[in-house]
Amino acid sequence: MKTRTLLLLLALTALFAACQEKEQPLPLDEAQLVEVLADVHIAEAAGQQLRGATKDSVMQVYYAQVCSIHQVDQAAFVQSMEQLRNEPERLQEIYDKVTEAIERVDAKTQ
Repeated sequence: MKTRTLLLLLALTALFAACQEKEQPLPLDEAQLVEVLADVHIAEAAGQQLRGATKDSVMQVYYAQVCSIHQVDQAAFVQSMEQLRNEPERLQEIYDKVTEAIERVDAKTQ
């Protein structure tokens, strides 16, 4: 009986420890990621009217330009987004900041 209780306690402790995972650092700094994502969404809005192969080509150029402007490696950007796909709460926090950044840009242009 003591062995069962001990195993149950050990299993619960392991489960609790697994739930307490720390956030892994992103390849890109969060502030930099926010700015890049804001510009990516602005670029996507600019390319919305394009269609087919033209859209694909132009969007590739836009993405490359955004990464160049922010001096960000495109692979690091993709890796950051893939990591955030598994951390929806953290992704939401970042997108709240992206929305604020886009609103600031929009306010400046009006």
